[in-house]
Amino acid sequence: MKKIVLLMSFAIAVFYVAASNKTEAKRMFESSKQKMSLKNVSMVLDLETFDKKGNRKVKTLAISFAEFDQQKKVLIKFIAPEIIAGTKIVTTDYSNQKGVIEIYTPATGRVQKIKANQRNLKIMGSKIPISQFSSSVELNFNFKHLGEEQLNGVNCHKIKMQKTGEKEYMVAFVSSDNEYLMRIQKFDLHNKLISITELSDYIAVNSSNTKVYPQNITIVNLKTGEKSNMKVREVNLLSKVNIDDFTLTQTSL
Repeated sequence: MKKIVLLMSFAIAVFYVAASNKTEAKRMFESSKQKMSLKNVSMVLDLETFDKKGNRKVKTLAISFAEFDQQKKVLIKFIAPEIIAGTKIVTTDYSNQKGVIEIYTPATGRVQKIKANQRNLKIMGSKIPISQFSSSVELNFNFKHLGEEQLNGVNCHKIKMQKTGEKEYMVAFVSSDNEYLMRIQKFDLHNKLISITELSDYIAVNSSNTKVYPQNITIVNLKTGEKSNMKVREVNLLSKVNIDDFTLTQTSL
């Protein structure tokens, strides 16, 4: 009888430790996202991309993000190089319907509208850190603390995130001292590493006492051989937002 009681006590203790592990892992990741989440913000960044052959392209972009009731809008303005300067892209995400992507090109003076889907939204945002503005963590993610590891001299918590019913998963590295998100690794269903996102050199967001943002973001796609480096020059909270500033209009030639 005593053995049964001891076994039951041990099983209960293990259960509570595992539950606590998952809860704390989720809390740490949510904390790292909250520090970066920005509702209305603008930033200027330099974007350097390499294709699988090593060909290099450099662009300078101004990005603004804002929320209006049921709409979330992202405005991307191309500042350099000169050949694409003046091009603007607005993505609109609705809570109750499919989103829209609008593209203005100064060469034609016209605005092209296309319906947003998973493919073209992924293309639009794959090399631009738009997703980092969100503070939400998907409800169907399961979290697990994998221990601690040194990353570029910084002690980090390793957190596994996996959607229910899926074999693909991610591992996030969150710094132990200030809970900054330092790295995200993505693995396929065969446990093969397919992409790495590095975030470093966090800076304070202007006009905010609590928000920070990484000054350097590197994304490496190990499947395609593509790579992108982002150097964030500045990040500012928008004190006032006007939906007209996120509206593209056609011009007559």
